[in-house]
Amino acid sequence: MRIATISMATSLGMVGLLAFSPSGFAQNKSVTEGHRLVEPCARCHVIVSNGPSSWTDAPSFEAIASRPGIQRAWLAKFVQQDHMHMLSDTYTDAQANSIASYILSLRKK
Repeated sequence: MRIATISMATSLGMVGLLAFSPSGFAQNKSVTEGHRLVEPCARCHVIVSNGPSSWTDAPSFEAIASRPGIQRAWLAKFVQQDHMHMLSDTYTDAQANSIASYILSLRKK
């Protein structure tokens, strides 16, 4: 019985290690950083799923993420450009990629 318990614990530990692989951890960190960076965007966009509606007609981040053909590289470049009445924040490539990762994490599956 004790051996079976140890084997089960070892198996669960291995599954846990696979679930939290370095690439998965880095992606989650990027999404978290992207969420932090988009806080000012909430003035015009709904930045979280099922968030309160905005006072503008700016699309929600979930709607942007769910548009057909939206890709991370395009989105990262787009957030680095001035658009509409968006604040003129200057984002590094890494920050823009984090923002794109966050927005794409909202894509309806």
